[in-house]
Amino acid sequence: MDWNADHAGFVTAAYALSLVLVAGLIMYVFNRDARIRKRLAQFEKAKK
Repeated sequence: MDWNADHAGFVTAAYALSLVLVAGLIMYVFNRDARIRKRLAQFEKAKK
């Protein structure tokens, strides 16, 4: 990539924003999974 091009800053910012959004989605999925597993464990404990 030609770093002296006029649009190099835009491309870099787009990749950085994409990386932040994907990382946020991954964190959301893992946090949601942990919450669901905790609720399921509580449900199974109360069921017995």
